[in-house]
Amino acid sequence: VICSPITMHQKQAKHFSINTKVVMDILCTILSRLLSPTHLATLGQYSVFVGGEVPTVGDPVEAESAMPLSIAALSVVDVLIESSYLDHNAISNQGAFLEDDSAGFGLAEEDVARVCALIVGAISSCEESSAARNMSPNDERAAVLSCALTRMLAFSEEASYSVISQNSTPSSILDMYANAVVYLFSLSTHPVFNSHERYKNAHDAKGGAIAVAARSGLSSLFGHLKSTEHQDSVGELFCSNVFTLETISSAVAKLVHLITCKDNDVTYLLQQIALFADGVQLLAKSSITSKLLEFAMVYAQEEQHFLSSNIGTNGARQLEPPSLLVGHLSLINALLSSPLVSSDRVALAVDSIQLLKVYCSTFERLLLSYPSNDNLMVKFIESLTLAYTVLKRESAGSNALGNILLSVDDSLLSLENNVLRIAYQLSAFPFPSHMLPPLPMELIDVEKIHTSQLKNIRVNLGNESTWWDNINPETSSSEGGLSLPSPPAGSTSDRYGIDPIWSERKYQYAISSAKCLEMSILFLISRVHFLAERESSTFCIDAVAIAKGICRCSDASMAIEGRLSVISRPEIDMTKMFDSSNVMDVSRSDQPPLSHVLRLERECLLQLGSALGRCAEKLMCLALQEVRRMATRSLSSNISKTQSVHEWAYFIGAMTPALEHTEMETKGVGCAFSGETAEGSKLTAQALRQEVDRVKTLIK
Repeated sequence: VICSPITMHQKQAKHFSINTKVVMDILCTILSRLLSPTHLATLGQYSVFVGGEVPTVGDPVEAESAMPLSIAALSVVDVLIESSYLDHNAISNQGAFLEDDSAGFGLAEEDVARVCALIVGAISSCEESSAARNMSPNDERAAVLSCALTRMLAFSEEASYSVISQNSTPSSILDMYANAVVYLFSLSTHPVFNSHERYKNAHDAKGGAIAVAARSGLSSLFGHLKSTEHQDSVGELFCSNVFTLETISSAVAKLVHLITCKDNDVTYLLQQIALFADGVQLLAKSSITSKLLEFAMVYAQEEQHFLSSNIGTNGARQLEPPSLLVGHLSLINALLSSPLVSSDRVALAVDSIQLLKVYCSTFERLLLSYPSNDNLMVKFIESLTLAYTVLKRESAGSNALGNILLSVDDSLLSLENNVLRIAYQLSAFPFPSHMLPPLPMELIDVEKIHTSQLKNIRVNLGNESTWWDNINPETSSSEGGLSLPSPPAGSTSDRYGIDPIWSERKYQYAISSAKCLEMSILFLISRVHFLAERESSTFCIDAVAIAKGICRCSDASMAIEGRLSVISRPEIDMTKMFDSSNVMDVSRSDQPPLSHVLRLERECLLQLGSALGRCAEKLMCLALQEVRRMATRSLSSNISKTQSVHEWAYFIGAMTPALEHTEMETKGVGCAFSGETAEGSKLTAQALRQEVDRVKTLIK
């Protein structure tokens, strides 16, 4: 009865808390049987169940019974969590009574802390009881319990609970947590592969499964402690003590080595370790960047061999990036974002750039196939941005650090140019070309004049292909989700539903591309510092491309804000609006409620509008950085006056119509419905206008 789903009826709702308590008591009883005598004495207060009785256990449970009990504990944890979810709206609609209307969960914080302590005690007991009997540890049992711990900590995160507190958690229980962490680390060092065939035998495969479970528990615990550190410093202190243990240091070194063994799972745990200062030091001590670079070099050699083969000459574009690269880049980003001393941070940034240079051809293929692997693209650009930002900050007053990015080789130049290309493409086409309003004629004329001056190159400015063309229509249609009105693409678009096949999936593409664009612009801004220090102009930001992006992103953001203001008015007849956009199909039996479609559209518009608004502001900031850099370059004796005047004319000719078209100096840009202010963009646009006007007077 307890392990079956609890069905809520009006008469039963008032007894719901009793059912949850019964499940809780059963779980605590099971976990108590899995405790060693030492841990049972420590956790006696957590083992109290019905009637206030403390269970007494003589000898530890037999190994034959311990594994079934552990599996039962995991199952009951799932039942307990299911029973704890209280849907206020559903229960209120049934007239049920809730004792705590603000809680939302049937389990209190102290209940969750109690269960987690018992699970951790049971994990720690595996090693303690085995050592006492001179037997090998019950690794499978600990792995199952680690899964139960992961489930409870995930629930704790959702409920915003803290399972460890400096004021309420005794030191004896913290010691027990530390012992369990040490044990799980010892289980996590077995290699984990993405296919069963890569394991030598069944024993190795079992070790991999156990390692996955152990890593899950450790990752969940470290993530939970980090998320609650603003409330309590016990997590930082706990991890600081744990990471200084020699057994943990040895285990982490083994985990880092698994990077070169193509372990598909290890990087996430390493990312969680990097959340803490002492964890980062431990990873640095284990030469983590060297292992990442070692893997990259091996992959690059294999890639080069493949591309030089007969098969590779025809399959370069279809060559998939390494499956481990997302995890490796996520780990690099976690390390670059972590608290490090200056010297370590610089060393990490330099190593990261060397690593990314190895993957430069992979990055170029990502660009050509975008939006395939769009998440990997964002991770890659984020790594570049973080590394450049670190070196920019640390190079102040240090010529040695600044010189690291002044010597540009082909690989580094390829990386930089590819970020430029993706930024130009995404900013010019936030939507399919047929949805976009026309650009200012003055801006188009500047582009035409510039291309007409090219003597040996012919440019076709019409029918430009875009990244939207890379989307497979069949895939987009089959996985499109709900049909939605297409978003307004610009200030001249005064009607909605202009794309009859717009869908939830297309919104996801547009939002993802806006996030990728924002990260690309951040990189370009951080790059300007080093561009200004280079003797030759090996890195050029195109003023027309920037101006196009400013117009496109600003137009779309402001139009989306207008759309949000319309659908947020209660007096608007939304049925007529959706009918006119071909979204509501009354002939479909599975047609979702209008309120659901409206809510989904509003959520998508909020995400997209705010992201495009930030992109417009950052593009304006990039233009401001460029105009100041160009002013510095104009003072250099190495640049002729004719060349300088030509550059200024091109820049001013592009930026002036963009400023006038967007009116950002007075209106700003930003999605007010998401709580963002337009003041920052106003100030940036005003500063850009002042620089443009000042230069106009200088070149006359």
